[in-house]
Amino acid sequence: MFRNLSFAAKLMLVLALTVLIAVGATAFWVNRAVSRGLHDYITVTMRPQAMVVAAAIGESYAASGNWDEADALLEAAEEWLTAAPAGRGMGRMMPAVPRESVALVVVDASGRVVADSSDEHLGQRFGPDLLRQGHGITVNGRTVGHLLTVFGPREREFAQRLNRSIMFAGGIAGLFALVLGLLLTESLARPLRAVRDAARRIGAGELSVRVPLRSDDEVGDVAEAFNQMAAGLEHNEQQRRTMMADIAHELRTPLAVIRGQVEALEDGVFPLDHDNLAPIRDQSLLLARLVDDLRDLALAEAGRLPLECSEVDLLGLVQRVAAAFRPHAHGKGITLTIDEPSHESATAPSPRTRGESQDSGARVGGEGAVSMPPMWADAQRVEQILANLLSNAIRHTPEGGRVAITLSAQADQVRLRVQDSGPGIPPEDLPHIFDRFYRSDKARSRAEGGTGLGLSIARRLAQAHGGDIAAASTPGLGATFTVVLPVAGCGQRGDADPRR
Repeated sequence: MFRNLSFAAKLMLVLALTVLIAVGATAFWVNRAVSRGLHDYITVTMRPQAMVVAAAIGESYAASGNWDEADALLEAAEEWLTAAPAGRGMGRMMPAVPRESVALVVVDASGRVVADSSDEHLGQRFGPDLLRQGHGITVNGRTVGHLLTVFGPREREFAQRLNRSIMFAGGIAGLFALVLGLLLTESLARPLRAVRDAARRIGAGELSVRVPLRSDDEVGDVAEAFNQMAAGLEHNEQQRRTMMADIAHELRTPLAVIRGQVEALEDGVFPLDHDNLAPIRDQSLLLARLVDDLRDLALAEAGRLPLECSEVDLLGLVQRVAAAFRPHAHGKGITLTIDEPSHESATAPSPRTRGESQDSGARVGGEGAVSMPPMWADAQRVEQILANLLSNAIRHTPEGGRVAITLSAQADQVRLRVQDSGPGIPPEDLPHIFDRFYRSDKARSRAEGGTGLGLSIARRLAQAHGGDIAAASTPGLGATFTVVLPVAGCGQRGDADPRR
């Protein structure tokens, strides 16, 4: 039943029930308190008179042995009590009491009403609680009945007026509360409806939809969080479309070359020899490298890239990779060097610090050289990181330039810097240098066979080891890429092939 109600209807129903319960409880307890107070006041005020009347009724009962004279005595007692300015009775002074204020009731020992000045309670039975509030009628030391003072017509009318006043005031307050509740409900429901409508439009593909922010409370926080989510979805969708377009573009060029070369061979334009098959082979290798790069990047971004951890000699690994790239560098007239390993203080800047401390992990040899601490990492992936950075540096360094690799160590991490003397990275391109398929010099990079994924893959591989890569550059003075890797990058010593 309530499940099908709207949020506004549920809130209004709760407010209405709350008001109803509050007014009813207030009326009940106020009426109870006022009634008890009035009764206690009358009982205390009438105590001296009641004692006189009770004694007279007791004498009548002792003489006759029944309650036949009780009604007459109660009528006479009312005359005595309501005489003005003061009645005299049985030799005592008694203050005047309005006739309509109280009624006198006589009950026997069993609690049954045997006499009533108002004739409203005859034949009824009163409980022990009411009997204890009365005055005992005793004969020869034995309680034969009780004299009770109860509300008269005036007190009952007063209680009724009080109840009506409480209900009227409660109704006004409840109506006012419901109006305020309606306004509050509308102020809450309106932004929620806006979020609902925006969510439906986003589900339909309108990712540019945003919810207007109208408040700084929790509802406003929900709207702001929704807008951030929508912006993230829009950004991701834009990246997906851009990536698909980039992939299609990267695949189109080698496929076009392969297709054109094959058609020329089929038509007899080119003879079928080694020189004419070479472009097909080169473009096939480029396609294979692009597919492999896309696979590695997809696995790394999904956190499913397998890492085969083992103890790695980073200095030896760097020397092997540098030796493999040195002929290519020399062919372009570029000097490729490895600077001596050094140790750094814990305050040295890094793209991501992970528990940096003093350089106790590096030790100085007899000739002043620093040996690198052994790492726990995936050697093949670390080689891939360095190979991508060196390939990028050599590609962007002009003839006669220099590419330098620098190693440094700290207690629980190592740093690897690749610095070139190329033209550098423009400031507007630096924040996007690790984006997929991003090229600061698109024409030259594509002409030299770059896929635009190398830096993205290198960073994802570093992050898979618990590290990161940062880029810094000054236009005209080259670029520097700094890799920070923890010593225990992808597992602990003794782990067998941990995978992420």
